[in-house]
Amino acid sequence: MKTITVKLKIDPQKFTAAQQFMEEKGLDISTELSKAVEDFYKRYVPSAVRKYIEKATSATHANAAKPFPSAPERPSESGSEEPNSDPDCSEFGAGGSYGA
Repeated sequence: MKTITVKLKIDPQKFTAAQQFMEEKGLDISTELSKAVEDFYKRYVPSAVRKYIEKATSATHANAAKPFPSAPERPSESGSEEPNSDPDCSEFGAGGSYGA
């Protein structure tokens, strides 16, 4: 999951006091703020939108986890070592004329 950083304007004394007393209780202010934002999300974003976002996010993660299949290697042809020759186009004849 990607995350962003949010910048808040808050009185520094209030922040320091909250941080200090939270730490005394074994709480991390950043973790608790993240939980509060998650609660805002659940409270204010309609459930249909949340489901859409969850579905899109899980599809993105599923696609990111799957590696792209590699192209199969073509066997090398022994015998014809002509420069710029493409064995797949040999049926069309020299000069690229079809049905000649």
